[in-house]
Amino acid sequence: MPTTAVNALVEALPYVQQWSGQIVVVKYGGAAMTRPELAEAVTEDLVLLRAVGVHVVLVHGGGRMVSEMGARLGLTTKFVDGLRITDPETMRIAQQVQIGGISRDIVAAIGRRGGQALGVSGHDIGGWLRAQPKQHRDSSTGEQVDLGRVGEVTSVSTGILRALIERQVIPVIAPVAVDDALQSLNVNADSVATAVATALGAARLIFLTDVDGIRGPDGVPVPELDAATVRAWMADGTVSGGMRPKAEACLTALDGGVGRVTIADGRVPHALLVELLTDAGVGSMIRSG
Repeated sequence: MPTTAVNALVEALPYVQQWSGQIVVVKYGGAAMTRPELAEAVTEDLVLLRAVGVHVVLVHGGGRMVSEMGARLGLTTKFVDGLRITDPETMRIAQQVQIGGISRDIVAAIGRRGGQALGVSGHDIGGWLRAQPKQHRDSSTGEQVDLGRVGEVTSVSTGILRALIERQVIPVIAPVAVDDALQSLNVNADSVATAVATALGAARLIFLTDVDGIRGPDGVPVPELDAATVRAWMADGTVSGGMRPKAEACLTALDGGVGRVTIADGRVPHALLVELLTDAGVGSMIRSG
């Protein structure tokens, strides 16, 4: 084995020992999903982490692909405050794309690299991922908006996930939940990842994004910070725009008992390995205190 490879293994060993046997939930989206070379790196990372004993759980997005499929079928995508209005036809397309397409492709990619994975959604095992219709008021008008089949997670039954983890199978979760009548609800993938990580008591939650982390008042990305700082920066407007819901998800996860949460730059090849098995990191890691 080349000397550089040996050195890399030696340097990574303490981190492997730290995370082996721990649950790490990964939210997979953005460029990491849409750029083939990055998608390959993510699945390679997942298989390697599982091989060294890390219990990885993957939650994927897919809103852009749902919109593209809807456009091809002649449907107009409507959003309110960034939330997709999901009528029954759009919900059906979301299921087909996310469950029948994206999840299957990820499972196959993991299999080609020697790993084992199973795609799951809220419909499975009697509805393990439950949600209720999301209530929302338009930020510009203050009026109540009917978002259709858009949901907020209400409960996560972890039995199916723990059974897969025990068998060294990577759960690949589509962000489709069900209501009490087992009817489909489209749920934000960040929210699903947060709820799953909290329910499992995960040691880490990693959001793969298209940004290099949370930026401080000076505009420079901060590699590590605590929850109190994030709350202060949200209050004074330092954290705003599209970063705000990510930060809120991080704080919700920490409040729910997740060990640490990272907003990671998914544009970095092998971002998961860099984040977990090196000192470098690839974004902003947030701790509770």
